Amino acid sequence: MYKDLNRLDYFTLCVLVELFEQRSATVAAARLQTTQPKVSRALTSLREVFQDELFLRQQYGMVPNQLAETLYPMAKGIIEKYQELSATLSKTLGNSREINVAAQEHLSPILMAALHQARIETGQDFSFHLHPWTADVQKQMSQSQLDYCLAINPVPSNNIDHQPIGEINQFYLVSRKSHPIHDSPLNLDSLFDYPVALMNYSMSGPKTHRMEAFAAQMNLPLSVSMKSTDLNLILDHIENSDSIGFLASVMIKPAVDKRHNIECRDISGFFSSQGGSSKERPSYFLHLQNAKTMDGEFTRCLAENLKKRFEENR
Repeated sequence: MYKDLNRLDYFTLCVLVELFEQRSATVAAARLQTTQPKVSRALTSLREVFQDELFLRQQYGMVPNQLAETLYPMAKGIIEKYQELSATLSKTLGNSREINVAAQEHLSPILMAALHQARIETGQDFSFHLHPWTADVQKQMSQSQLDYCLAINPVPSNNIDHQPIGEINQFYLVSRKSHPIHDSPLNLDSLFDYPVALMNYSMSGPKTHRMEAFAAQMNLPLSVSMKSTDLNLILDHIENSDSIGFLASVMIKPAVDKRHNIECRDISGFFSSQGGSSKERPSYFLHLQNAKTMDGEFTRCLAENLKKRFEENR
């Protein structure tokens, strides 16, 4: 048995941990950026060393047995210590590590500024690879293809930590300057006379847009002319059509102010006065999501810098 322990290298222990946490050899292979046959061979080694099945294959995945439950925290601790050693070695040798981050385009300026400031304050030698926000971002985070992302109301995950950045509580009506909606006071009778361009914010999973939910709650007709995660596409469409947009605050105003043919009205209090008490309305919070393997000091510093920039751009 003691000689067999030499077969438990770093990768094999990682397979044990990932199988325990993910319950899937396919997901474990994706997170470890390897192939499923390699994961299967590592599991075979684990079973031979401990002379135990460790994981039982059932209809909905790999289920750990009692011995696997016992081994998991020890293997997890060994891996964490190894990662600490690796981080120390990289810092000592001056190696630059690439950090993969994802955010919607209009949020990228505050994210990149916060990343660079956190790098300076912590002395970390990181380079950053910025990815666009897509519907697969949460999947990429869980499979360790991304290190950080900015998300709104993210769903809890065992593999991802969440750092709250701030509540989004300012909203604007955006339209071209000559739009007839500006000829009379804003009210529900006229509000939905015009097509609406909806911004799909960085929310994980299938979500109903807050404007669609509001229209359904108030039993009002809503004609959606387009949906996009790209702020510039939304503004282009609004600038050249009769569509209007209802846009949230973070980094929206600077982009709108650059366009001379678009008018922006603060309507933060309008829907609250029309749609019942504040307790009935959903809240929207911006979060920094990070892989649990990321350096804790850097993550805390990044979150603090994001909070500062969030407040500056409210």
